[in-house]
Amino acid sequence: MFDITTARQVDYSDASGETLQVTIFQDRTDKGIWYLVPVPRLRIDQGQPAFSLTKYLSKGGGIAGSCAFEVELHAPDEAKRAAEQQVPGITGWGQFTWVRGLTCFDFTLPDDDGVPKAQEITITPSLFGTNTAHFHVELKTEAQLNSFKESFSGEGGLSPFAINYDMGVLTQLLGAEATIQYTASAAIEYERKYGTTTDTWGKKHTVLTEIKQNLKQSGAGEVTVKRGAGGTDELVQMVRDWAWSTLENQIADAVETARHLADGNENPISVVSDFSATYSEDTIVEWSTPVSRFLPRFDAATWSKLYHEVDNRQLVVTFELVGDPTDEDHVPQFEDVIVTVNYPTRKTDNTFHLSLKDNATSVTYVAPGGGVFDPNYEYRYEVRFGNGDPSYTSDWIPSSSTRVSFRPSQLGIRNVTFIGSGIPFSDGSKNSVNKVFIDFYETPPTGQKPKLQTKELTENNRAVAFSSTYHVPVTNTYNYRLRYQLTSGDIVTVQPNQQFGSDNADLVYVLTPQEHLSSFSLRAIASRTGDGFLEINANAAYFDYQNPSLPPPPDYTWDSWVPEPQPGLSTSTSWTFLAQPDVQTAYFQLNGQVIYGDGSVFPLVNINVPYSRGPLIVKDNEEIYSVEIFTNQIDWTQVMQVTLNIFQKRDIEGRVSSEVHDVAEEFVRAVGSAGSSEISPRQLIPYNILPPADDAPFKSLPLYYTVNKSRSSDSLVFYYNGDYVMRDGTVRSISDVEVDNKLQIHLPPVADQPLGLVHACKVALGS
Repeated sequence: MFDITTARQVDYSDASGETLQVTIFQDRTDKGIWYLVPVPRLRIDQGQPAFSLTKYLSKGGGIAGSCAFEVELHAPDEAKRAAEQQVPGITGWGQFTWVRGLTCFDFTLPDDDGVPKAQEITITPSLFGTNTAHFHVELKTEAQLNSFKESFSGEGGLSPFAINYDMGVLTQLLGAEATIQYTASAAIEYERKYGTTTDTWGKKHTVLTEIKQNLKQSGAGEVTVKRGAGGTDELVQMVRDWAWSTLENQIADAVETARHLADGNENPISVVSDFSATYSEDTIVEWSTPVSRFLPRFDAATWSKLYHEVDNRQLVVTFELVGDPTDEDHVPQFEDVIVTVNYPTRKTDNTFHLSLKDNATSVTYVAPGGGVFDPNYEYRYEVRFGNGDPSYTSDWIPSSSTRVSFRPSQLGIRNVTFIGSGIPFSDGSKNSVNKVFIDFYETPPTGQKPKLQTKELTENNRAVAFSSTYHVPVTNTYNYRLRYQLTSGDIVTVQPNQQFGSDNADLVYVLTPQEHLSSFSLRAIASRTGDGFLEINANAAYFDYQNPSLPPPPDYTWDSWVPEPQPGLSTSTSWTFLAQPDVQTAYFQLNGQVIYGDGSVFPLVNINVPYSRGPLIVKDNEEIYSVEIFTNQIDWTQVMQVTLNIFQKRDIEGRVSSEVHDVAEEFVRAVGSAGSSEISPRQLIPYNILPPADDAPFKSLPLYYTVNKSRSSDSLVFYYNGDYVMRDGTVRSISDVEVDNKLQIHLPPVADQPLGLVHACKVALGS
């Protein structure tokens, strides 16, 4: 791995004589090896630039033209030669390990009034090879088309339009220690004062930009950097910049998750908890390597080959491979992908191959336009795996997209790598670790046998990889469980929520089993039509029976807390403590009382809040209860995994609804379109229950779910459904169970039993 403290800027001259600059890093251990950060360029395909600008003369398709081009990253030979001359002792060049990346095209187009407006298109590059990225820009007006013509043709060398790559690469944090911290209450207060009626940070495509703008202003984010041995002022600033970027990305991920879980019209910020993390020296981290270059202009001879005029709008679709489909030995897990497109104006020469060989990872399909442009087409693809294994052929897939990306999951491929970072292996501390067992569970396609693999991690900075190929498409989801075997003989177990695979092969950092800084708080919402609150009194304790070796954290008390007057959202002081973030089985238990604005009192009696649902949100028009889910009857000799979805419904105004609807249809629609305020589930919690490990101190633990009931209703209703993945590969389901005024669920041994699953435990409503 490269040493971030050795960054150097190298000037070099390209083929045209222009002076440019690149960044190089020295390897941490082999001092003769250096790494050059590659720079963007327009890709050359068979001697010609991968660029085309097409004008549609009839404008019958609703646009004036389109521009398609491809860019890639490369390490210029001129830059390497210059570095070897300027830096003595370079004996070779290393290769970066890319784990993430975004490619941005920044350009300017005139709007309807002719005023130039900055534009940006961001896509994911291939994440292997040269990190190729394909852009397709539709130009709506003649003025926009002419803007592109003027920018890319003529003398001058460079256009005013730029390509930016921001790639994530693995390295070690040296010479400094960084701590990042997020305080949700500060963000909430900032939005309460300065926000509008629409949530500032709750939109997927703008969330990161908004966070970058508001995080420091709101005081919600904090970064602290401590200089280490050999650290310099320049290095400390580099680490500080990296830490802010890391904090921004973590909050963006948390807000996007919260957006799907937010209740009613609540801002997603309201359901994001405080968090902090410390990155000590030598920790493996993802380092950002941003680079940018302006795209070139083309001389008249070249432009005549790249600019075209046709009568009617064409169908232009890029088919591409995205993500790393190789195994732990970097061998491709498939031979090629054969794509066939069905479109009325191009019935021949409509089948082509994609493969990693010869960088044939993309094809742009162009079909002649007709009198009336139709953006709809269909395609199918065949994956050939080689080695005598049967191929997979998809059904015909309808689409109108201008880009179709084949990710590893669509090829039946999954890669997840775990790497130890800062684990105290046999260092004599109280959390000293002998080894870490990684239980990795893959969600199988229908009819395929499930896989539960266990591997051992025994040292830091050494990868443990899980690679497999199903010969049919797979979902991106998987689960894993970490079991730290301490030298004391204790076992620390941590199982995160279900993971959603990325475009690339996933990388999971396995950190120290030392207790993490966690927090829990109360949030109160006083509605416009509710009674508000006089005060809330509560005490809370934290329980994690899966890790009994950890000392129990102390209780915490909110005494006579008075929320903000209505309408408004307010946050109590946070309870901060050290504990494992065990999201599947840990929980907070609250006792106390809520006194509403009309003087009525609702007792909080053993309200168990799942760790994954903190903070607890109290509304002035609702009551809170706790549901216990028993898993001790599951027959693990037949069952490999149980996925349980628990949720309530809400009406269009965000209130708990006790009406009965078609839960199956509503649940599917809600999960697929969580932005709809009318159909989204409320407080959706997915539990993924794995077989207990042999060394687990408890073979089954109850799970908890917090439910809400309208104060004006006599009925408390919630729903659940689930899938039992059997060891033979079949899936047996519990479908759409409505639970009315009961607070216990006993899951059956397997899911093919009659639905007598809800055991009576009547709620004393309003008591």
